[in-house]
Amino acid sequence: MKGNSGVYQLNSQRNSFSRNSASKNPYNLEKIIEKYKNLAKEALSGGDKILYESYLQHSDHFSRILSEVNTLKAKNNIDDKPQAVEVSKNENE
Repeated sequence: MKGNSGVYQLNSQRNSFSRNSASKNPYNLEKIIEKYKNLAKEALSGGDKILYESYLQHSDHFSRILSEVNTLKAKNNIDDKPQAVEVSKNENE
């Protein structure tokens, strides 16, 4: 039994790693969002409104993740910038 639980944990970690790494790349997220939007259009053209709504919900989900990733990247860029404005004020005094 211990061997089986170890295999399960390894597979579980592998799956979460691949999902997390894909969700942090904005380019991949944009591709995923477009994929679900296209699937939603196909479902609607086929007359399946429930599947259409499902695909739109997936698209919205990944859009929110993309927004969070972009917000975090913007915040990190602001935090990483040197504070040259404060230095220049002190030089003039």
